[in-house]
Amino acid sequence: MTLWKRGRQYWMDTVVGGQRYREPLHATDWREAKEHEKERVAELARRPADPAGRGRSYGALDVSKAIEAYAKERRAQVSPRMVAYWTENAKPLGEFFGTTTLRHVTPEQIAAYQNARIDAGRAPKTVNGELSVLRQVLRHARLWYRLQEDYRALKNTKPPVGQALTDDEQKRLFEAARSRPEWIFAYVASALAFYCGLRACEIRGLQWKHVDWDKARIEIRRSKTPAGWRDPSLNDACARALKELYSRAKAVGFDDGEHFLFPWHGRDKKIDPSRPMTSWRSAWRSLRKAAGLAHVRFHDGRHTALTRLAEKGQPDWVIQAQMGHVSPAMMRTYSHIRRKALVEAAAALEPSFKLKFPRHPSQPRGLKPALYVDEAKKPTSHDRCDRVMSQFTSQRDDLKKEIRKSSKGFGSSGWTRTSNPPVNSRMLCH
Repeated sequence: MTLWKRGRQYWMDTVVGGQRYREPLHATDWREAKEHEKERVAELARRPADPAGRGRSYGALDVSKAIEAYAKERRAQVSPRMVAYWTENAKPLGEFFGTTTLRHVTPEQIAAYQNARIDAGRAPKTVNGELSVLRQVLRHARLWYRLQEDYRALKNTKPPVGQALTDDEQKRLFEAARSRPEWIFAYVASALAFYCGLRACEIRGLQWKHVDWDKARIEIRRSKTPAGWRDPSLNDACARALKELYSRAKAVGFDDGEHFLFPWHGRDKKIDPSRPMTSWRSAWRSLRKAAGLAHVRFHDGRHTALTRLAEKGQPDWVIQAQMGHVSPAMMRTYSHIRRKALVEAAAALEPSFKLKFPRHPSQPRGLKPALYVDEAKKPTSHDRCDRVMSQFTSQRDDLKKEIRKSSKGFGSSGWTRTSNPPVNSRMLCH
């Protein structure tokens, strides 16, 4: 290793892993330069191998161009949905980092980006997703090693928004969907979501060739990830909905195997069955408003389907085969145990023996505590005071009677004068 001074700053010249590095140390003091040299050599020793020279080619690009080049290079290895996700997240990253090259991105800049996005009202999950794209590009360029020790993802403090609908809510939803013929697409899509567990992107990608009427199966070949490709079985509710949709498609000549179940709708009521529908957002909003379920998302149908399978006691591998899940973490994310199941679980934890509570030190002997298990019948604080004082007075009178009986025959009046406790004070109940 060689250390020399160029101008006012020190530079280093060293070889690590068979590669030569000539870099400035950004220090004017010799001792400080030596410390920087040691830290830099240790950092370079942790650097992964870069036989393709990606660090040099990608490192010279700014953030937005680096993401664009990365998406172009990997587009044959991932789905078009993933490429679109990278391109979409490149916009806020490019606006913030500007002309900063990839090799000059610092942990301080990443922290500043997190603060700026949070101040702009973005959720922590959204910010982490945007920075995940930057991390992928930095790893691909063999430059992430410089930042990985200082990077901290934002904690998601918001509770999950997914929910499982009750049977009554499902009934209201589908009764409203059947009330208008123009909501046929929303009706069939809801049936596939609630009673087959399909995602919205999987439903939009369905073609008639994917439906096997004889075996009551449906092929999923377009999903969030390739792990979602599967052949789930159809129940009677989904089969009837699909047959009704097929009869309407056949009437207008849209029943070819290459035609999509949910064809593209354009302006002036133009329909192209060779293209998938982009969205049914308007129909879904109108449907849930008519059903009085404005808080329900379409993706809640998938949550409901998985929760029903979990409540029925289906094994995890069966749920994964039907729903397309691949990890227990995702199972926990989508499964919502309903209140009925929780009540049954609480009843199962009820002890087989009767619990006896110990007497409180401030409670008079022989006075039974008033326990109210049912909160709906729980009296007010004044009622509890009156109950306690009534019990105390009754037991005090019984005690006086016993004293009078035991004192007869000894020449006394049968009355023993004792200090009268403040029974009329409501402080006894506090």
